[in-house]
Amino acid sequence: MTKPIRPTPMSRRRFLAAGGAGAGALLLGACGGGRESANGGASDAPATAGDLSLIQFFGGPVLVAGRPSRAPFGVADADGLLPLSATPARLSVVILDAAGTPVGSPLTVERHAAGLPKAYFPLRFSVPEPGVYTARAEFDRGLGEMAMQVDAAGAVKVIQPGAPLPGLATPTERNAEGVDPICTSDPRCPLHAVSVAEALGAGAPIALLVSTPAFCQVTICGPVLDVLLGQVAAHPRVQFIHAEVYAHPGSDPDLADYAPTVDALGLHFEPSLVLAGSNGQVSERLDNIFDETELAAALAQLR
Repeated sequence: MTKPIRPTPMSRRRFLAAGGAGAGALLLGACGGGRESANGGASDAPATAGDLSLIQFFGGPVLVAGRPSRAPFGVADADGLLPLSATPARLSVVILDAAGTPVGSPLTVERHAAGLPKAYFPLRFSVPEPGVYTARAEFDRGLGEMAMQVDAAGAVKVIQPGAPLPGLATPTERNAEGVDPICTSDPRCPLHAVSVAEALGAGAPIALLVSTPAFCQVTICGPVLDVLLGQVAAHPRVQFIHAEVYAHPGSDPDLADYAPTVDALGLHFEPSLVLAGSNGQVSERLDNIFDETELAAALAQLR
């Protein structure tokens, strides 16, 4: 057990120095050009305490005050993300406000890695007010922390749970809607049979993955399409749909032209899995990283 360390306030300057968008944030462009990080070019250095770091797998305006938030992170040392065998099975995480005061009780966050090459921790929390917060975890080797910007609802454009899923004409095998190719996975994935609009019209629960397999080669965002495909047979009521990020990557080497789905959902990062019930309302978003266990639990809640 480490000696307790008095919480220190997290100023806006310290937040930026710690990497507000996070070293692990998979912002659009991080996998192959595109939009800048929403933090205006903050450092990519992870927040470190001792010889371990909490590496964010999120970034930009995505966490909303007064609502449940999901902030996945990994644990790394100087050599990068820890291998599964060296990653704790669970962590106790305390959320601190800008004055260093704990917000609520400590949270136990379980390790997730089913179907993934690396482990992550899906921190779920809620804070009442916008501001810069600190997530602090305790290890045998010391303390690790990361800064998190929580915004007011009006400052976050990403589609939120409770909102209606737009009737998007996502590209299908029958109608590419100007997107070429409609799938950059090799081989092409089978999740382009119907559009979101068609699935909504049929009253089906929907699992919509926005990702670009060919241009997201890191070990975090690359496998999520395979993880999703592994759940299709177990959930026959759910309409699984994949939509690409870029409109025509083959003829646009700078990857500057985004597919309409990206803007319609307010995304500034990828991958993102948007889940909606048969009533057409978004029930949850799993952003940037998810494993078989977390995905199966989320799909089981769809009605």
